[in-house]
Amino acid sequence: MRQFNCIHVTYFREQELLLWKIKDTGMPNFCLRGLQEFQEFSLWVKEYFSHPDRPLKFIVSASEHQGIYNMGGDLPFFIENIRSKNIEELRAYAHLCVDAIYTMYTSFDLSVITIALVEGNAYGGGFECALAHDYMIANDEVQLGLPENTFNLFPGMGAYSLLYRKLTAIDADTIIRSGKVYNASYLQSLGLIEEVTEKNTAMRSLHGFIKRIGEQFNFEHHHNLCKKKVFPLEKKELIEITDIWVDACMKIGAFDLRKMEILAKAQARKVKEML
Repeated sequence: MRQFNCIHVTYFREQELLLWKIKDTGMPNFCLRGLQEFQEFSLWVKEYFSHPDRPLKFIVSASEHQGIYNMGGDLPFFIENIRSKNIEELRAYAHLCVDAIYTMYTSFDLSVITIALVEGNAYGGGFECALAHDYMIANDEVQLGLPENTFNLFPGMGAYSLLYRKLTAIDADTIIRSGKVYNASYLQSLGLIEEVTEKNTAMRSLHGFIKRIGEQFNFEHHHNLCKKKVFPLEKKELIEITDIWVDACMKIGAFDLRKMEILAKAQARKVKEML
């Protein structure tokens, strides 16, 4: 099995399941190096599992970080490029994020079902990443949310496109505007999360879920394809929104940058405490 620097890969042949986890190294966010490697990883997945002797029905994302699925965007990177007015560097980063989100949304161009196994908190881009999957299974203690509004920005890597397709316009608008974090049970009540599990039971729940829907895989897979036809999402839409986000980043002031910096430091402390 292929080895990666930022991603740990496990293939369960009997269950036709590929599990990829963000490695427990450094800050669990979407750093530039990790995004670049994800491109390499996604190309490998498409090539490796295109062979009939490597059956695959499910691709599951997770994290090796204790208590964290993904913190989202690389806030120190944002701050540095906003202050230096390096719009091209920020846009290149944003487009890599969109590439990753769309790859997950389109199931790596394979006939598979994608599942986000959320055993820890997911914020901003981390929440967007989870939303890009066909299904989400989450620990009952996790929190998910979009904090961008707290520093006068908006989520620019898929939240609008995904939430407004999955929820009512009112619920989508509330989640984006509020800047709040939500527990898994509440998001399950909205239909965003398929199954909520107790602590330390996520893997058992995942295998149980896969067994159940695997018995009707033909229906489940094509059901998801049909939903995406009814509410189509083209990559062009994601690119246009993230370009708006890049422009908006260049217009926030020193006060909002300071709030972003405070959040970045708080995230760093939280990760350090969990090590």
